[in-house]
Amino acid sequence: MYIGKKLLEEIDILFKSLKRSKLLIFIFVAIFSGILIGLNVSGVAIDMFVALGSMLSTFISFFVPLIVIAFVTQGIVSMESSSGKILGFTVVISYLFMFISAFAACFVGINFLGKFFSGGNISSLGILNNSQSQINIFSNLPKIEVKPIVEVIPAIIISFVVGFGINLAGCETLKKVVNDFYKIIEIFVRKVIVSILPFYVLCTFVKLAASGKMMTIVQTFYKVFLIIIVLHLLSIFLQFLLAGLVSKRNPFILLRNVIQLYLTCLATQSSVAMIPVALEAARKNGVSEGVCRFVIPLCSTIHLTGSIISITSCSIAVMNISGYPVNFSIMVPFILSLGIMMIAAPGVPCGAILAASSLFSSFLGFNPQMIALMIALHVCQDGFGTACNVTGDNAIALIVDKLFYKNKSEFFSKS
Repeated sequence: MYIGKKLLEEIDILFKSLKRSKLLIFIFVAIFSGILIGLNVSGVAIDMFVALGSMLSTFISFFVPLIVIAFVTQGIVSMESSSGKILGFTVVISYLFMFISAFAACFVGINFLGKFFSGGNISSLGILNNSQSQINIFSNLPKIEVKPIVEVIPAIIISFVVGFGINLAGCETLKKVVNDFYKIIEIFVRKVIVSILPFYVLCTFVKLAASGKMMTIVQTFYKVFLIIIVLHLLSIFLQFLLAGLVSKRNPFILLRNVIQLYLTCLATQSSVAMIPVALEAARKNGVSEGVCRFVIPLCSTIHLTGSIISITSCSIAVMNISGYPVNFSIMVPFILSLGIMMIAAPGVPCGAILAASSLFSSFLGFNPQMIALMIALHVCQDGFGTACNVTGDNAIALIVDKLFYKNKSEFFSKS
């Protein structure tokens, strides 16, 4: 009876995972369809896809600042000051893990990625460079200019002023407005933005295939994915090594208890959807119930080490292949802003990459074609990023449980 029940649970998880993986399947179909179309058609057909891609890029760009304002503000508002020291410590250690991982990925990218691709000469290809001609027969059609209502940096400032202002002033009415605005934008992202992403990727890969550089891109980015996965696994190991040292427990036993969690996350691509499984893994590692219920859901919204590693590595790879200069003076401001933007990522398919897309143009100078390639690359490996995020949440829960052991009963009885 017990075995039959467990089997039904595993089947249910499988079907839910397949349902959540629809976007990944659509993105793969879009990539392969785009390559086939780009290699087999020319002329007006290619121009049509380029024009459609430009329209979709304009549409998505308009809504990115709204996504930032809605999600970041709601994320700040949800972190009420009544949660005290444990909240502050959890937020700080989450961001430390993210920033250290991002800078490690940046170091690897700057020092090894370019040489690893093709003897250091890949930057000379300029495959996605802005200098490429964008002119086609659709360029003379009447255009409606749809500019974002605000740029990314003002959007971040607005989010912080409104979010922290509401918490400090205790404005319950404004908090409800922020939560309702968040729900509206979240629904729009799920129903509209995510639905058009495969078409956006399709148009991009049609153009890339038609340029004759598709094979170089494929040969480049499968190597990038391997590097990203290695960095993910190394990040998880170091987080649990630290958790083992703090909690005075064997890190390899702790890691063994989260293997099933990691493998399950590979298919779901959603940190929020994995909260029940993550809670079970944390309990298996001996984390107290109060800490589990507080830290795991919180970290699913603020701790995205895997996502920030993936985005940093892919952005450096795209810059290399596009002939853009890559150095720490360019990447440091981008990474610092990216850590803040990750607040906007959880709970929404492609949330991390959509939240970060405005930074690509503002800090790195990416054009729409490069941003579309970043979206496609991120979706293709998103399961590994999610697995790294959620597994790392358990390491943070272990650290919080150990350091706040004496005060946690009093704290959780109040919160």
